[in-house]
Amino acid sequence: MIVVLFRKNKTMKVHLKTTFDVENEEAPDNLSVLFSDLVDNPDFDTQHWAGELLARLGSKVLPQLNILLGSSNKIIRMEALKVIKLIGHRSSIPSCIASLEDSESEIRLIATEALILIGRECISPLLRRLAEKPTSSHLNIASHRVFAALITLDDPKNLHHLVFLLKHVADDTVTVFLEPAIA
Repeated sequence: MIVVLFRKNKTMKVHLKTTFDVENEEAPDNLSVLFSDLVDNPDFDTQHWAGELLARLGSKVLPQLNILLGSSNKIIRMEALKVIKLIGHRSSIPSCIASLEDSESEIRLIATEALILIGRECISPLLRRLAEKPTSSHLNIASHRVFAALITLDDPKNLHHLVFLLKHVADDTVTVFLEPAIA
């Protein structure tokens, strides 16, 4: 499917901006147009459609979105993470887990939601990250939300204990229970 992107100029004349083949195996070369609209365009509808189109391009745009997550601009990080969440591909799990430690609460929330949407595949990598950084309060709080959404009564008891500990116990106690939960 070919998607044609138009833009209205100040005189409201519509002109062709760019085209994208969303079924092409490779990411298009002209993604900068969409990234620019995603983060710089003051028009909400244009931002929204840029994000939707990037999400339709799927996992092939994740490398470029991951680069944007390293920006010092919180709006750029937030918009890139929103698209990553819409894509919901398991290859974005490491980026989403890293974003759980972002200084901005909105970004941590979007990363949490993205991991929940990706599903149970994120449990093991998230447990490993907790074992590496057991004293990160942002990571502990966000992990609790992810685990609470994904862990069911059918899961091993040590995972249920982990969810309880992340919510109620001091950070240094959590590390004792991580190793059995990862296994």
